[in-house]
Amino acid sequence: MNYKYKICFVTCLVTSLAAVAFYLTSTRLLGVLTLQTSSSTTLKTRQQLSLLEVSLKHPLVLHRRSVNITSAGYETRKRIVWMNVPSWYKTVKSFDHCYLRSCEISTNEAHISSADAVIVNGVNLPSSKHPNTNMNQVWIMYGWEAPLHYHSNTIFRSDWNGRFNWTLTYRLDSDIPFPYNRILYTGGTVNISDVLRRKSRSIAWFVSNCGTPSKREVYVTELQKYIDVDIYGACRHNKSFDCPKERSFECLGLLNTTYRFYLSFENSLCKDYITEKFYNTFMTSAIPIVRGGANYTHLLPKGTFINTASFDSPKSLANYIKSLERNETAMGHILQKKHKYAYINSESTDFDWRCQLCAKLHGNITRTHYTDMKEWLKTGKCQEQPTDLP
Repeated sequence: MNYKYKICFVTCLVTSLAAVAFYLTSTRLLGVLTLQTSSSTTLKTRQQLSLLEVSLKHPLVLHRRSVNITSAGYETRKRIVWMNVPSWYKTVKSFDHCYLRSCEISTNEAHISSADAVIVNGVNLPSSKHPNTNMNQVWIMYGWEAPLHYHSNTIFRSDWNGRFNWTLTYRLDSDIPFPYNRILYTGGTVNISDVLRRKSRSIAWFVSNCGTPSKREVYVTELQKYIDVDIYGACRHNKSFDCPKERSFECLGLLNTTYRFYLSFENSLCKDYITEKFYNTFMTSAIPIVRGGANYTHLLPKGTFINTASFDSPKSLANYIKSLERNETAMGHILQKKHKYAYINSESTDFDWRCQLCAKLHGNITRTHYTDMKEWLKTGKCQEQPTDLP
């Protein structure tokens, strides 16, 4: 595990900012005791909670355990303000699911001058935006896109150099790591014979972006020469393979009823960049086939997925998939490992970025100064020319 990342979570645990599993939606199921904190009252109570913690072996895996902790409320409420708020950010302003809730968030840029922290959406930041010089504030560079998809160079301008104190991205070496999700270890099992009996097709792929830096579409075209790949969505070749966004979960259901494998191919080959394409397969009985720039072996449990990086060509991958389909024991071995883990919506836990940020603002604040954001964000972080294509 990245040292900086480990320290971040150890600190959160030591200061009792523990991650409460499914804090709002599953507290009764997990036996979690909900502790109410107030912005005007400091509360200290020692309780035993069922918590989630990050695996020391695989940083994108969560484990449950019960611990005794002391909860603490804070009288001071921290104000967070967005600059250039992302389009997806609509109603996720609440901190009610967090262990520590003494924060408030605003999208009104007129409040920046009174903020404790300013989050700057750097992906498409207009050139008209400039930072202030209030060094008592924490300025945070946010970006949930791969660097190759940044539509603006504004944050790389000289007036922004040194202004950012923290980073908030999917990368695990961010000051506030915000991966697309994690998976939860449950130790579950699966009826292999039942799963394989109802599957009739080999590989599915749901995709809407048909021209990508990773050239995943080129890889799939080559793969289709040797094995069937059914493509759903905007990039489909067969009109019957429709998958509009409003039917996305219906399409995902096909991975339980029809397909043995799913292509979890990323649009960019960048460090730590693993999107929902991978995590969604843990709601299904399909085996994910991954292709990306992340170190999957380090981040995730071995044997729960198939990595194209293990094969010298799409043809050799196809041959391996076909051999698995003829070998129920080998395929069952992968499924058994995969079903020990389950999908979890990490936004409902203290691993949500809002909870991490609120906790960090109430801690002993250490400000970094990123003097070259382009160096940190982009330089050497992505493979711009894939090396696995014919």
